[in-house]
Amino acid sequence: MMRLTVDNWISSQAPDGSLPYGYDFLADKPTEREGDPWAYIVRQAGSFYMLAEYFRYTGDSRLKEPLQRAIGALDRHSLPIGKRSTQHWLEEMRILSLPFARWKLMRALDHLGLLYQDTGAGKVVSPDARYSGALAGAVAVSLLAEMSYARASGDERFAALRSAWLAGLLSLHIPGGGFRDTPTSIDDSDYANGEGWFALAVYCDTHRGDARTAEILAELDAVMLRRYADKPSRAFFHWGAMAAEQRHATTGDARFLQFMQRQAAVYFDRLQPRLDPVSNSCTDMEGLAAMLAAMRRSGADATLADRIRVRLASEAVKLPRLQVQPGQQGLAFAGEARLTAPRMATFGGAFLVGRDTPTTQVDAAAHCLAAMIRIERDALLASAPR
Repeated sequence: MMRLTVDNWISSQAPDGSLPYGYDFLADKPTEREGDPWAYIVRQAGSFYMLAEYFRYTGDSRLKEPLQRAIGALDRHSLPIGKRSTQHWLEEMRILSLPFARWKLMRALDHLGLLYQDTGAGKVVSPDARYSGALAGAVAVSLLAEMSYARASGDERFAALRSAWLAGLLSLHIPGGGFRDTPTSIDDSDYANGEGWFALAVYCDTHRGDARTAEILAELDAVMLRRYADKPSRAFFHWGAMAAEQRHATTGDARFLQFMQRQAAVYFDRLQPRLDPVSNSCTDMEGLAAMLAAMRRSGADATLADRIRVRLASEAVKLPRLQVQPGQQGLAFAGEARLTAPRMATFGGAFLVGRDTPTTQVDAAAHCLAAMIRIERDALLASAPR
């Protein structure tokens, strides 16, 4: 199943490095906004990261050139970013965390040029060459993609870009908080916080001599553990789980394991109490797999670990029914309902958003690929009840 997805991506990657974003077989048309596969660039970058993880796992040399094109394309979509010393000072004073008059504060900072500078050593990733669209999550997953590619290949040609993306991500970090959603905003988001935390966790594991980034990450650890223990979020769940698992693997600190255990309990009690039999739940699978790997490594909470393993096994059973097969030209629904879709034959390896949603999306396949890599690499279902 993993090879089928990857083969589809290799064969369908455009000359500009992009992957086909998605296709609605019911409407018989692509789903990218305004025909631009880069419109949701964070999902392209995330897919490149998952592809690089597959390269790390398998050593498949066919992926080296497509990944080089992909990372080069993200570089071409990057914008320079920096800060004035006054902006540093104001942020350290925690002005971005003021709970009142935030719109007025943002307008004032923008007017004074204290939200960002369009010059500097950092880079952020934008779909349209505008800073308003340069999501923190996009630079975070671009950084993850480059780091994974470098680890898999030993190729350091993008080392300067890695440093620039790191600086760009750190320029969006809010002292005492998470990550500003974009350079033009002062608010964070659950997605940005999870993706940013995970990117820094991976970076600090592989670059242990970077004391400055390690200090920032240590502060961020405390903020993320506290905030999302109090206010769990579905958008944060799987990225936060992977970040906590990485931090536990790097540091051995029991706080991260305890956080994952609480998050798993909340997941089963509130976020997704029951298995959804038709929807693509691969993002949840990623988070649960990370938690299970940490619990198995530490020997903690066997009852909860078994519950996660059973859910993962049930989700894994759904995957073949969500993946488009080579030559497939339609879908059967409940009863005698059937959709005839000749175009589907060219999407072998893609994953549907759901069995009742005849639409593919590149990040749906990416999250499924990542979940399968984790499950197979760590043999997470080896003890699953049958």
